[in-house]
Amino acid sequence: MDFQIGSIKARGLGDRIKRREFFNWLRKKQLAVYFIQEAHCTENNMHDWRAEWGYQALFSCCSSRKAGVMILFNNNITFQISRTYCDPEGRFIICDMTTNGKQLTLVNLYAPNDDDPNFFTSVFEHLADFQCDEVIIGGDYNLVLDVEKDKKGGLAKTHKKSLEVLNKFSEDLDLVDVWRVQNPESQRFTWRQRNPEIHCRLDFFLVNKSILCSAINTDIVPGYKTDHSMITLQISLHNNPRGRGFWKLNTSFLKDEEYVNQIREIIAQTKDEYAQDDTVTPGLLWEMIKMKTREASINYGKTKKRNLEQKQEEIEKSIEILEEQIAN
Repeated sequence: MDFQIGSIKARGLGDRIKRREFFNWLRKKQLAVYFIQEAHCTENNMHDWRAEWGYQALFSCCSSRKAGVMILFNNNITFQISRTYCDPEGRFIICDMTTNGKQLTLVNLYAPNDDDPNFFTSVFEHLADFQCDEVIIGGDYNLVLDVEKDKKGGLAKTHKKSLEVLNKFSEDLDLVDVWRVQNPESQRFTWRQRNPEIHCRLDFFLVNKSILCSAINTDIVPGYKTDHSMITLQISLHNNPRGRGFWKLNTSFLKDEEYVNQIREIIAQTKDEYAQDDTVTPGLLWEMIKMKTREASINYGKTKKRNLEQKQEEIEKSIEILEEQIAN
């Protein structure tokens, strides 16, 4: 079993339409956990947002105009949360969770725009109260770890004081930048602006070195209605494979004329096929129609999903190519 986690800065989800589209975009990614920064969630709306997401969610709220971070859990994993801390300033969340017998400490952070070493000190001081057997810290750090490799354009500098604190705690806890370990010489960025043209890798995952042997892949992929890319991390968890579960019709197909015509044709063909067979009772005929309709619906859904994924993959690949061309 693989455990996949994504992190992205949303640039505000107060608009209901954008939030709905953003949640749907996340669901299609089918990752297990999402770190969201700059959500603009509040104590008043977090219950509604959790209901809209549909699964478990943790919130660190601030105001409807700034900060706010969330950890969203998908329904494709079984897990248990044993401890949480939510920063009252809406800047970070820490939680201990267990999935597939593996204990993980997750940290979602959104660092301030200015050079604030006290922020990182606060994060790691609170982190000391958690299990920390396997640590994954992800989010928007608002700094780069290596000015030469992680920044292009603008002044060749970053938040020096914050970086010193971050490096110190990383050394103490044996944390490494997993993307850089897997891509030692690559130059990719997660944030960009046009005027003046600047590119930075502000978003990354810091993990225990002990997790590296389980890290299958880490990537930078296009985001959704934001100036930040999404970063992803995939680690291996050993578990028995899950069953296929129960099939349910995707009722949105009923609005698709092509699907409706296809099912009508299948019903007519099935009735004609058994029209002269006296051994087929009306009840048996109904079961045969349902069986063939189910088979056709599953195949239709697979084909439609495959076409949509292929189209999305082509668009994201084009965006990645453009980003690499701009960066170089």
